[in-house]
Amino acid sequence: MNPSKPKYLQISEKIRILIRNQTYKPGDLLPAEQDLAKKYGASRPTVAKALKLLTDEKLVRRRAGFGTQVLAPGKSALTAAFLIPRIHETEIFEPICAGITQTAAEAGMQIIQSSEFSREHDPRAFAETMTEEFIDARVNGVFFTPIEHIPGQQEFNLEIIKRLGRESIRVVLLDRDVYPWPRQTPYDLIGIDNIEAGYIMANHLLGNGCKKLAFVSGTYPAVTVQLRRIGSHEALVQAGHRANTLLDVELDADQPERAAKALRKAGVQGIICANDATAAPLLRALLDLGIDLPHEMQVCGFDDVKYASLLSVPLTSYRQPTKDIGRVAARVMINRIKTPDSPPVRVTLRGQLVIRESSCGPID
Repeated sequence: MNPSKPKYLQISEKIRILIRNQTYKPGDLLPAEQDLAKKYGASRPTVAKALKLLTDEKLVRRRAGFGTQVLAPGKSALTAAFLIPRIHETEIFEPICAGITQTAAEAGMQIIQSSEFSREHDPRAFAETMTEEFIDARVNGVFFTPIEHIPGQQEFNLEIIKRLGRESIRVVLLDRDVYPWPRQTPYDLIGIDNIEAGYIMANHLLGNGCKKLAFVSGTYPAVTVQLRRIGSHEALVQAGHRANTLLDVELDADQPERAAKALRKAGVQGIICANDATAAPLLRALLDLGIDLPHEMQVCGFDDVKYASLLSVPLTSYRQPTKDIGRVAARVMINRIKTPDSPPVRVTLRGQLVIRESSCGPID
């Protein structure tokens, strides 16, 4: 707790946490005022002021001659917030958040809107600012997407989770884990099975007769991208090929023609891009080289963003069930808040392969 805060606020926060983690359960009586005063080293009027604050929040009820009783959470008692520092960089998160908000409202959980705008250039500073805001707002839970592509990202993300946990704020991870696969953190996580998604995409290209496949990604690919690559390897193995026949190609978004030339030189027929944002500039570069899509080469991506169907050659993509991810995440959060000691769950939802002109038939 912040020692600069008035004593009554410190006491109310400590009792609030004990109510959240069910040390004091609905129906329990809190210790008498004199006992609380002794426990927290405060005067009885200070304790009374702290209890008055909890009463106003409808967390407890005070009755003369009876004591202070913990109330059952009302429908409006549960609150949660989003901690997605790069929400505007990936299109999937806005519909996920919409699904969470809708389901939360139906279940009586309020989503707290942050005061900060998430186009913050420094994701670390944004995450730290939001973490403090959520702690001060005393939310019950936070939906967190671990930050990638920063120095010491694993330690930083774990520290954010631990800071929230010390305040009994529950965390549900969205889309990705803190650790690289196969290591897993002991927290709830909701997303797609990226290994399966990579397998489905590679298998699609192999089924079209593509004999040489490549996986194209940017520098320092995300954990989810690495899992998609693993799935692509597995599809090759199950089709009787060696896993190392999958060519890895790095795409520089400022010079996509370099990757396009490397792919043509290697005789690649099927291209699995890390995501649609990678596929779009590569597809344009391939067309500029005069490559006939999909007869000479076939290209696929992931996420099925809005522009995927509007490209010069509409892009085959793996569509994430974003609204369903949001709905499930909201239910998992409510369960986590109400039963904090229940085992962590990992829910992987299956997406949909959307086949378009970029890979719509057998390779020539």
